[in-house]
Amino acid sequence: MFDILGALYYHWDVFLLLFLRVSGLIFNSPVFGRQNIPQTAKIGYCAVIAAMFYISIPQVNSLVLEYNDDLFTYILLCVTELLFGMILGFVLNLFMTIAFTAGQVIDMQMGFGMVNVMDVQGNLSVPVSGNLLNIVILIVFFTVDGHLRLIEMLYNTMYTIPLGEVAFDPEKLGWVAMKLFVDSFTLAAVVAMPVIGSGLLAEICFGILMRVVPQMNAFSIGMPIKIVLGFLVLVAVMQVYVPFCTTIITQMFQGMDQMFATLAAG
Repeated sequence: MFDILGALYYHWDVFLLLFLRVSGLIFNSPVFGRQNIPQTAKIGYCAVIAAMFYISIPQVNSLVLEYNDDLFTYILLCVTELLFGMILGFVLNLFMTIAFTAGQVIDMQMGFGMVNVMDVQGNLSVPVSGNLLNIVILIVFFTVDGHLRLIEMLYNTMYTIPLGEVAFDPEKLGWVAMKLFVDSFTLAAVVAMPVIGSGLLAEICFGILMRVVPQMNAFSIGMPIKIVLGFLVLVAVMQVYVPFCTTIITQMFQGMDQMFATLAAG
């Protein structure tokens, strides 16, 4: 134990860069960086992971940084490593919030557009359906060991992109971020499409009934029917949504790999 602490103290500059890379992802992660988790626990968790990486990776514990005792250069390295972790956290958030995007569209279709609930994860008001879909995707994420795969991916970055060698190409980074945004929005539309389709069919049926029976009050009859129909479709879609969450998680890790390639290539 004392040997490990002594090594960390002796290579504090390397350990700090490692800690910043890990904390950039953990603090911006919707899985590990929840608002209801104490900050002390998050810092301790990041420090433990960084220490484990330092001990188990020879390329890290034998690394000698060449910044020539220039404080400004070292600060730039720290900012770069922190941004590296935050970019990975951005990709993770982008795909994990698909549930909220789809839920907002579903609630608008069902007539719940003004109804929100408090999400303790982000301390925000989120749609009712989105909160349900988000809970499901989080359960699936832990079921398929996504948290372990995330830590493993962060571990592998130490080999593909060593500490202090992160390179940013704004043009490539922007294009990859735009592509991932389009992919996440497309997946959200796919999740919400059954409820949207059922709502459109209900509107067509109401339109035909209004032409056949002009005296019918479509608003007083249509809103309850749309709500009941939306819930029925949402329950039926759950059987497909649960395995579809695996596809979302797979594309999320593929998107993180694309970000790795961009940051490594510079």
